[in-house]
Amino acid sequence: MLKQFAGRKTMPHPLRETIKERFYPFAEDRGFARVKSGNSLFTTFRKSDGDIAYEFEIQWDKYHRPYFVLNFNLPEGANVLTRTKRGRLQRKRGGPMSCWFNLRKPWLEILRTGQFRYTPDEVVDHLISCFPEIEAWWSNGTEGPHVYCI
Repeated sequence: MLKQFAGRKTMPHPLRETIKERFYPFAEDRGFARVKSGNSLFTTFRKSDGDIAYEFEIQWDKYHRPYFVLNFNLPEGANVLTRTKRGRLQRKRGGPMSCWFNLRKPWLEILRTGQFRYTPDEVVDHLISCFPEIEAWWSNGTEGPHVYCI
């Protein structure tokens, strides 16, 4: 399926497709429902647990490169003490975009493996393995190694 982008037709990116195929069902299995949006750069998921509403969003790079991050907020009604009210789940801590989940491997890993890129499945596996850090932050304020509080 071709998409219209800046006057030219482009193919959907394999990383986006893999997120849809593997991460969306993972989030739904944890009780989250996708919220419809008109903005292709953000995909929001929400779930309610009694009086508490949990929400996170996948934010894609504004230039449509295969970079993304998960933004999350302190749920309304939660009595958890945290350093900040919101955060990001990233490949590693830090502010620059190089910390976002993406297909490019860090230099040391390139030297170790001889490969420049991760496969989309490897990126999604990493995302799924890091997701419990968001749940830990929501439940007790613990900042895991992939949580960047903003």
